[in-house]
This record gives sequence, structure tokens and C-alpha cells, in this order.
Amino acid sequence: MNHPYFEYNDVDRRFFEERLEPWLPERLFDAHRHVQLPEHLDESQPAYERGAFPAGIAGPESVEMARLGYAIMFPGRNVEMLAFGSPQSNVRAEANNAWVSSQFEGTLSCGLALNRPDWEPETLLRELRRPAIIGAKPYERLIADFEGGDASVFDLMPHHQLEVLDELGAWLTLHLPRKERLADRNNLLEIAELRARYPNVVLVIAHLGRSYAGRYAREGFPALAEDPGILFDNSAVLNPAVHALALDRFGPERIMWASDQPIFYMRGRRRWEGDRYINLTSGDYAWNTDRQPPEIEATYTLSLYEAMAACADTIFALGYGAAEVEAVFHGNARAKIAEVLARKEAW
Repeated sequence: MNHPYFEYNDVDRRFFEERLEPWLPERLFDAHRHVQLPEHLDESQPAYERGAFPAGIAGPESVEMARLGYAIMFPGRNVEMLAFGSPQSNVRAEANNAWVSSQFEGTLSCGLALNRPDWEPETLLRELRRPAIIGAKPYERLIADFEGGDASVFDLMPHHQLEVLDELGAWLTLHLPRKERLADRNNLLEIAELRARYPNVVLVIAHLGRSYAGRYAREGFPALAEDPGILFDNSAVLNPAVHALALDRFGPERIMWASDQPIFYMRGRRRWEGDRYINLTSGDYAWNTDRQPPEIEATYTLSLYEAMAACADTIFALGYGAAEVEAVFHGNARAKIAEVLARKEAW
């Protein structure tokens, strides 16, 4: 049984049995992943092209394909998800949202609505009222005529839309803009303003604030540590030092496991050089120039496995146990989503 984007092999099987199986909870909740169909992209419109990574790793992944991937990677586990479309600039956002809603209605999984910042409040409200949609996912590439460069948090999610989320008590997963991420003082100030003006929004900072390398975590985490209302997903973070600092500053109760799939079907590891992370992978991608000898690349497992092991190893190294692992990998997201779903009945 194989997935269109990866072939499960003996290296993966051994890694799972040795590094994941001993602690992996029976239930998992993936708090950040992408699902989409090819027809949700408007090919007649030019798309803003981002940098090399993660280009070429995987194309659109349906919910059915996502569930197949979970079944292969996590045998014997029940996996649900909080998912949304891949926010290419030419995405048919409303069609993608409607499809996500239809896929998750009546299940334990939920979706976030891709939203364009130029939408009027009524349009966003309509998207949020779709079944199984609990909040919004903004992104700079959904800004009209975006051509790269720095954007404000409020360019991604303008105040007239935040007012809607706040009134509903809806979820917001925020991918921080600006190249300096949490090291950019403007991002920290805008997060503080968002929390002060819209306290009912369930704010989840994606990718631990895009802290893939240590400096961003060291400089940004202290400013966010004192507000227990700021939550985090740890998608795409492989760095054990970042996991350790997040657990130390925020505690396991504010962190949710997330995959950022389908990107991390990629095989490989990471190394870090200052602010830069380098993906070491055996994939035949155009950007993959940091190649290792074939005998080394043959030992690579799925990058998602590496990220999960880094997180769990750090939890245990800091003296936490099975209860905290279950919270990070399932319970935290499930409990917070249940709160939003209870409010959604009045939306």
C-alpha cells in the first residue's frame, strides 16, 4: 500500500518501530495540514511563485489521500486533522473552502477557511458558517497583487475581518509575515495588538512562529510567554533546541502537534547554520544541491517522522511523560476545537 507522494520502506518501518511506536498515542490530531484538489487552482491566473522549498515535493492532496498517508505512517492509530487549502495566490478560495467543509461535515476533523483580505465581513462570515469550518487561515500570497516582500499581520487579516472572528470566538491560525519572523519587533507588537483588541479570537501561531532556526525562538518567545491565550502549532519544526525552548517558555499545554503535510512526505533531515536551515534530502528536487553520499541518503526516513521524534524526545528529556505527549499530539487541539464547535452552534 503506497501513497502517490511517497513509498513506505524498511527504513521508515524501523524508524517507526524504534522511535515512534513506544510512545505514540492511540489518537493523534494534526493541527495544521493542507488539502486541495487540482481544480481549486485557477490556471488562467498567474500565480505568485515562492522560493525553491517546498517546490516540487508534492502537489495537491485530497482528504482521501491524506487519510491514506496517515494510515500508512501511523498503523493502528486514529488520526484526525484541522486542514485548509494550499494558499497559492491563484487559489479558488471559496470553492476550496466549500469542498473542505463537505469532506469534514459529520467527522471529527475540521477545516479553516482560506480568506482573502479584501473580502467584506459578510463574505468571511458566510465562509465561516460552512459546516465543519471553525476559523480562518490568512496568508500573504492571498493579498491582492502580492509580489513578495514584507507584509503586516493586518494586511493578511485586516481589522474588519478580525472583528468577525472576535464576535464569533473563531479560530485563527496565523503564519507570521516578514522575513525576520519572531525577531521582527513589528510582528510582536502586532500580535500584542491583536490579542488586546480581539481577545475572543483563538489565536494559534503557526510553525512556532516560523522558528525553524534557534535565533527566532530565542528572541521572540519571551515576549509571547506571559500570555496564555497565545497557542502554537509546531508544524515544520525539526530543531530540538526550538522544541525545548518552546516547551520551557510555553509549557506543553499551549503547543499542538502539526504536520504541514503534504510537504513532509519528503525524506531527509535538517542541519542549521545560524539563521539558515538546510534540508538534507534524497529527493530529486531542482533545489536539492546539498547532497550527501548515497549510503547516507539511503538512511533517510520521512521528514515528518524526524520532526515528531524531535518533539517527543524533547518532551521526555525535559521530564514530562505520557500525559504531556498525549496533550501535545492530540488533547490540546481536540479540547480547544471542542470549545469553538460549541460556540459555532450560534454562528
